[in-house]
Amino acid sequence: MLNRIFISFLLSLSVFASSASAGPSAKFAATYSYGPSLSSMAVVTDATVDTLDFDLNAGATLATIKVPQDKELLVGVSAEVGLVTDTSIKGKNGGTARSIAGAGAAVVVFAVPSANGTAAVAEPGPVVLAARVQVLDATLGGVIDSCTDLNGDGTIDIGTECVVTDEEIGLILATLAAQHFNFVLPNMDQGEYDLVAFFVTGALAAVDIDELSVADGGSVSGSAFAHAFLGKTMVTVQQVRATKGGVIEADIVPL
Repeated sequence: MLNRIFISFLLSLSVFASSASAGPSAKFAATYSYGPSLSSMAVVTDATVDTLDFDLNAGATLATIKVPQDKELLVGVSAEVGLVTDTSIKGKNGGTARSIAGAGAAVVVFAVPSANGTAAVAEPGPVVLAARVQVLDATLGGVIDSCTDLNGDGTIDIGTECVVTDEEIGLILATLAAQHFNFVLPNMDQGEYDLVAFFVTGALAAVDIDELSVADGGSVSGSAFAHAFLGKTMVTVQQVRATKGGVIEADIVPL
């Protein structure tokens, strides 16, 4: 689900013109950052009804390069992506709920002419650098603290003769990993270009309560937390010349 959200958002973006000043002809350029940046966070705490929270943040970095006629641009994008997802459910007497936490980061690369002209999207288009969706389902009976045989019949009715407190389970995952992807822009017209790497991070937290379990006497609540951010980043661009027919789209063929 998050992957589709990121890609739909990236495809809907309008490319903007850059105000970078002209530079000398060169075959390589690079831009880097130390981060952290583009922190997206979603939180749902102790929800007893269906609840959703979503956060999305975007930003760009660029490198400028001058290109002769009919040359290719090879762009490499590297980024540390941090993802944190935390889900928990507590309840008793058969309460059922689902807690969902999702986080991710994506990037798309544009070549924007410094002079008037049409911007181009680098192949293969938007790329999800990292994404995770964590789902926790639980039906909880509760923790029996104490029981008393109130009617003296020698048997215990848990529903009426026992003190039951909430039972709780949870799961948290936290990762930080460096990701890399190569992009290409074939057969570029002569001129100076700003290579714009447009990053987006997103976080989703949701709780889905089973209303039937509550109607049957259950008690339940759910919490979810999601966090996505970028750490260090590096964008490199180099002018290259591909062999004839060397830049193509080709499906992966099973062997």
